Amino acid sequence: MNHKIISEIIKVAVRPGFDLASAAFAKLREASVAGGVKEQYYGFSHAQGENKHLCWVIQWPPSGPLQAESFREALKRLDAKENPVSWLVPFADARQPRRALVAPCAQLCTVPLKPDTDVQAIANSLHKTYSDCYEAPGFTGGYWGTALNDKLTNWYYLGWETRAAHDEYANTPLFWLEINNLAPHMTKGSADYYTFTEQLD
Repeated sequence: MNHKIISEIIKVAVRPGFDLASAAFAKLREASVAGGVKEQYYGFSHAQGENKHLCWVIQWPPSGPLQAESFREALKRLDAKENPVSWLVPFADARQPRRALVAPCAQLCTVPLKPDTDVQAIANSLHKTYSDCYEAPGFTGGYWGTALNDKLTNWYYLGWETRAAHDEYANTPLFWLEINNLAPHMTKGSADYYTFTEQLD
C-alpha cells in the first residue's frame, strides 16, 4: 500500500492525578514533532473507572514511527503499568482519519478477525461497515484500515456529532447488517470514545 501517513494509536493507563498538560507528555509530543509529525491528537477516553485511559494518535510520516530508545522508554514511563499498547494503521491520505479525529465524539473501534478468515471474501463487508455510517444522522466522517503490526485487527476511525448519534445508529437494521455478516469471522471487538485535542506543527 502506498501510504502518506502511519497512524499510531497509543493507549496509556495513566496514574492518578495525571494531567494532559504534564511536562513529561509535552516533551514526548515535542519529540514526535522532531520526528516529522505534523498532526497529533490526544485525550482521555469517555469511560469511567478502571477503563479510563489516555489515547494519543500520532500521524507519523511514511518513514514510520520514531523508534528511538529515549522516546519509547519515556512513553513506557508515562504508563502506570509501564506497558502502553499501540497499533500502526496506514492511510493513503491524511484527510481520511482526520474527519473522525476532529469530531466532537471520536469513536475508535476494532473488527478483529479469526486467524483462518478469508479476508478477500469479506472485504466488502469490512468496508461497508464503515461506509454505511454515512447514512446515519450525526456522522461526520472517518475511515478504516488494517493494523500493520496486527494483520487480524481492523481499526475504524468514526466521527460523530454526539455519542447519542452513534447509539441511535447502533439500534438500526443497517448497522447490524454488516456486523452480522462479519460476526462469524470475528473475535471480540472494542470501541472507545474521545474528544481529542488537536496539535498541528
